[in-house]
Amino acid sequence: MRDNFRTKIKQLLARRVGFRCSNPKCRKATSGPDSTGTMSVSIGVAAHIAAASDGGPRFDGELTPEERMSAVNGIWLCQTCAKLIDSDLTKYTREVLIDWKETAEHLAAADLQGITASKSTDSDTSITFRAEDWSMWKNRGNLPGDSVVIIDGWKRGDVRYSVRFRLRNNLAHEEVLHRFRMEFMDGPNLVLSDEYAFDGDDVILPPRKWVTIDVCCGLHDFNVFQRAKFVLCKAEVLGEGEILRWPVAEIDHASVNFHAD
Repeated sequence: MRDNFRTKIKQLLARRVGFRCSNPKCRKATSGPDSTGTMSVSIGVAAHIAAASDGGPRFDGELTPEERMSAVNGIWLCQTCAKLIDSDLTKYTREVLIDWKETAEHLAAADLQGITASKSTDSDTSITFRAEDWSMWKNRGNLPGDSVVIIDGWKRGDVRYSVRFRLRNNLAHEEVLHRFRMEFMDGPNLVLSDEYAFDGDDVILPPRKWVTIDVCCGLHDFNVFQRAKFVLCKAEVLGEGEILRWPVAEIDHASVNFHAD
């Protein structure tokens, strides 16, 4: 017996990625008008990350039927990519599909905020960007050596954030990025461009290799945290002046207690 998705789950998966294929090398629109002008055409598929039944691709026997039928176990794809992920299970693992899904949702959120993600993850992109392990928390200053900034309206501590960036140069020659910034956005409006999150050095991207950047910094302005809804990473290509922006995360304001001691 297959644990198929309910209609509302399929609709949710499609809406969360803006009705686009979640494969970062595809991102094809999966819905549009038909030729009559009165109907719509859909080429989208709600695919299972872990198979709907025993013996299927990436099946996980530890999942309950409800978990297999949930949105957490689903990914929205076009018909071609839905077939593709089941054709090579070594390449298209659960981890890969989860990464696709998270990236597609971040890109859809950026679109919703009126932000275009430059050189995100399209097939013709020269640089692949991933943001991993995003976290925000309140620094209470309880440990020896903690640096604490007193903020008006707070009892103690400041908001800190951390994230790991992974960048891959897909070209045959070296690329160099500089002037990295963390941009805290309120819709299309820039709230803060934070250069202090980075050490200021140029980042050299060897051809066809991954480079990791770990970022940990603090927000010392209460209004920035309160106003910002979304975070981007900005960089420039050295010598070309080309500006790149990638979506990093949505800000979960409930994750930090404003007034706790």
